[in-house]
Amino acid sequence: MVENRTLVFLTLTILVWAILTSSLAAFFYLQNTKYTIQIAKNHQSLNKVSSTYDESMNKYNALQSEHSTIYGNYFFSSVNLTTLMDSLGRLIDNLRGNYTSLLMNQKDLNETFYMLKEDYETAYQEGNVTRGDFEELLNEHYELFNLLAMRELSIAVSEAVTLTVSICINCTDGTEEWYNETNAPAGYSLFQLTGNVTTIDDYDYNPLMRPGRIRLKSINGESEYTNYNLEEGYSEGHSWLWYYWDSNEQNWVLGPVGCDAWILEDGGIYKWSCEYWRWPPQ
Repeated sequence: MVENRTLVFLTLTILVWAILTSSLAAFFYLQNTKYTIQIAKNHQSLNKVSSTYDESMNKYNALQSEHSTIYGNYFFSSVNLTTLMDSLGRLIDNLRGNYTSLLMNQKDLNETFYMLKEDYETAYQEGNVTRGDFEELLNEHYELFNLLAMRELSIAVSEAVTLTVSICINCTDGTEEWYNETNAPAGYSLFQLTGNVTTIDDYDYNPLMRPGRIRLKSINGESEYTNYNLEEGYSEGHSWLWYYWDSNEQNWVLGPVGCDAWILEDGGIYKWSCEYWRWPPQ
């Protein structure tokens, strides 16, 4: 009787062990299969990023060479620069041809391109282009060209990398609305992030801001305003300004460029603040 019980016990033990072993083997097999698929997807994403990077850099180098050629002709030319306007016009058209899809899908870049095109056509029609006029157009082209190239590469990287950032909206009444640990694709600009987490009611393009041209005028229903006191000779108002948090200095730093030209950093902290100003200062 004892031997039978022992035999049954051993049989059950072996059976339980076999079931557990089979279950663990199945579990690890499924996990291994899952990780293998994930690794394959990651490799595929990285290969795509690498391929896109190579294509983008080849395109960038070709356009950079064209720009450098025109700049060299401008720098060493002592004749009327109107003769170089045709070459610059073709370069601008090449820019649109090489980044057609990006311009169609990125409204801020598209509007900046048409500003460049309009400035070029105005100068071309007026004729007798000065060195200052031509250099201004060259610089305007080069800034947009670099923004397009950077945005294109950023979009490719975003397919494999996601950033986590935080952004604050500081209103005139002192209230702050935080959007903490917000996910954003790698290569996103501050303008794109702001549009994703808030309502941008109004903005314009400021030709004095470089690089980047966008200046926000209204966020979440709060608009900037300007009051001109002509009798006393001053003006005052509120305007939206953006800052980034400098972790080394432990303070807020005023944004040095237009928000459409500032590329987000992983872990970055940003703030929009509607602030009072007066000119001339008291």
